[in-house]
Order: sequence, then structure tokens, then C-alpha cells
Amino acid sequence: MEIPLQGFTPKDLDKIKIKDKDNHIVAQIGMMVTLYLENAYEKQCRLAVAQCIEEYMALVRPHLKRYGGEKLGVRKFSQTPIQPLAEMIEPLDEYDFFEIIITGSETDEESSPYNVETVLGEKRSYKQIGYLSATFPLAFLEEQPGGFFQQFVHDWCKRLSPYHGYGGLGLIRSVYTGAARRAEPLLYPLIKRFPGLEIDMPHFHSSDCVEGIKGINWLTILSDTFLQKLGGKAALRAQLDDDFIFYDYPGGVMIQAGPFPQIGDMEQGNIPKQYQTLYRLVKSVQTDKLKYIVVEVPEGVNAKEFTKWWLHRFE
Repeated sequence: MEIPLQGFTPKDLDKIKIKDKDNHIVAQIGMMVTLYLENAYEKQCRLAVAQCIEEYMALVRPHLKRYGGEKLGVRKFSQTPIQPLAEMIEPLDEYDFFEIIITGSETDEESSPYNVETVLGEKRSYKQIGYLSATFPLAFLEEQPGGFFQQFVHDWCKRLSPYHGYGGLGLIRSVYTGAARRAEPLLYPLIKRFPGLEIDMPHFHSSDCVEGIKGINWLTILSDTFLQKLGGKAALRAQLDDDFIFYDYPGGVMIQAGPFPQIGDMEQGNIPKQYQTLYRLVKSVQTDKLKYIVVEVPEGVNAKEFTKWWLHRFE
């Protein structure tokens, strides 16, 4: 899978490691996908998510070191093999919460480019959404056949019929919240400069993305709920040229903006054209509830104002 990136090769970007004062690798650039899911309490949805995670693990198993969750604690693969996820899910009913985090990191503080996680909440009297998220290093994807990442995400969409989501280049932090938050001041310059980099923390963002999408990236996933608000899939398609590829799935569509993911560069006035075009067409269904894309920002920066700017960076 060829990924030309404005003069950077995937191996160049894989070498970019953001380190803290203790020399921990707290973030790195890779490819990520996050899918938000309605009815995440239903067993059918949960078993489909389990199948997706098992497929991911089969692809990258030698790189995975630890796993955990609310009821599991943190365990090492080398000491305690993971139970088949379907077996974990089968005894649960719709009022049980399910979470699993699987990572290539050997410590809580450090980032790994290999991660998959899901939170599938219990049934509530109000609407909430779950999510499934995964990351890959760029060099791994470069070794795969052309179109691998798009097909990987599309296969998940066909299985899960997501509510909305996104996939593309992103800053990959520790899967553990405290460590991820502590890294934010170091990431601020990159987030501000490179608009194509997703910054993600879906276990916090999901509650603010119930009524609207978080945003767009190279791959943008829209369910029929949002397509109808935009005038329908055909109307959206008619406003986009051949730079955009539509992948249908039951209940929605995945839109690819351009042949390759783009990083952009605000310092050079480079906002990826296809991203900007798509964003302007779908911004009416973007959430206005998301208060913080990051919390820990450099002194003098207002986190809420920065979040507002970042969410609308493709204007």
C-alpha cells in the first residue's frame, strides 16, 4: 500500500517519536480508525465487534504485549493468554458494560502504534454510543497490498453498520488516559500545525458525538441518519468529483477523500483540498457539544477555544 506524504516516507513518519522528560515515547504518528456504534449493548453488535478485534489481533499478534479492561485489570499476553472475546461477551446481558483494550505497549506511559480498543456501554434510558478503535504503524501498512487500509475499514463497516466515524493519519498516544493527557502539551505544536492528524480519545469524545459527527478525515463514515440530513447520498455524491470514492455499507457510506491520506501544513497554508471540500459539505451535521479535543495545553492557550478552532480547521 503506497502512502506518499508530502516528501515524507512512511518510514520517516514512523521514526517520529515524541518523548517526555523521562524519555518515554508518549506519542507517534500512525494510521487510525474509530467507529461509533449505536445499540452497543446488543449482543449481536458486541459479537460483531469481538470478531473485528480477533481479526486485528490475528494480523498483528506478535506486536501485542498487554490487554485489560474495567473487570480484567491489566494483563500480559506472555503470562495470561487472552480468552476468546466471544466467550467474554456471551454471559453478558444488555445491562452489562463491556470494555477491552489491547496494546503493543509494555508500560502505561508509553505509546505503541499497535492498539485496538472498544467500549460498549450498557442499555440506558437515554441514547449513548459505543466505539471500536484501532491503530497501525505506517510501515506495516506499506507492506500490505494496495487499498489494504480502506478495505480493512470497509469490512468493519459492513459488519458493524457504524453510526459515524473516521480513519486516517493520527497522533497515537498511550491507551491509558492519564498518560495520554500528560502528553498533550508536547503534542500541541503538531496538532496546531498538521490539520490531517487526528487527535483521538473516543472514550471521552463519544458522549459528545451522540447527535453529531466529530469531523472528517481521509476516510469519513456516515450513517443514513446523517446522510438524510445532508439531502441523501446521491445529493452528496453529486457535489463531489472523482477524487472521492464512496464505499457503501448497510445503513451508510464510507467516503475516501483523495487517493492517499494527507497531513497538510498550516505553516505553509496547506489545508488538504479534498478534506476541505468534504468538510464544507458535511459540517452541518458536526457536533457542537465537544468541549475539549485536548485538556492539557501550554500556558496561555485556552483549551475550549483551541478545540473550537481544531474542529473547524478545514473551513
